[in-house]
Amino acid sequence: MSNILSVALDAFQLILTGLPIVLFLAFAAFFPALGLGIAGGLLASSPLAIVRFLIGVYVYLFRSTPFLMFIFLVYYGLPEFGLDIGPVTTAVIALSLSHGAYMTEIVRGGLLGLDKGQNEASVALGFSLFQRLRDITLPQTLMAIIPSLLGQIILIIKDTSLVSVVGISEIARLAKEVVIRTNQPFIVFTILALTYFVVCFSLEFVARKLEEKVRRITSGH
Repeated sequence: MSNILSVALDAFQLILTGLPIVLFLAFAAFFPALGLGIAGGLLASSPLAIVRFLIGVYVYLFRSTPFLMFIFLVYYGLPEFGLDIGPVTTAVIALSLSHGAYMTEIVRGGLLGLDKGQNEASVALGFSLFQRLRDITLPQTLMAIIPSLLGQIILIIKDTSLVSVVGISEIARLAKEVVIRTNQPFIVFTILALTYFVVCFSLEFVARKLEEKVRRITSGH
């Protein structure tokens, strides 16, 4: 029993040392992915068929291919073009491109849910395209999709468990090191699963609270 507790404590302490890099990767990738999602969502509503087609190809490609493949493609592919980047940059680029495709669909859905009358009224009032995006379209869209965006952060955190393949010492890699040292995989991976659960559940709780607040604001209560 004491050995089990010792292994669990050892695993927990080591896993905690890798938690900051997981959170860093998640949030470092979230904002570029959100930028891609906003651009992609807007372009997906373009009147030009070729633009909609290209955005559709991007979304389909990244949503239909395992994320692990993109890590390898970025890590081994960019040096072929003279861009020798490190593991952390590789992870951020791969996470951003992959989840940017999902956020494109989230933003596109938010845009489709907007009241078209507001856009028509802003055009009649002489608002430029930039003014409409800045003052009407984007603020309302982002407000509506906040819960979905927080849900996407949770998915990014889960995907960070794969970046150890390029040598990043995040919590999954550290857990494997404890397993090798202690030969107690069940205990160690149970601690790892609980760590992911606590982090993701906390974000899910925040997402639910924000969703309730958004509903109250949009309903006028």
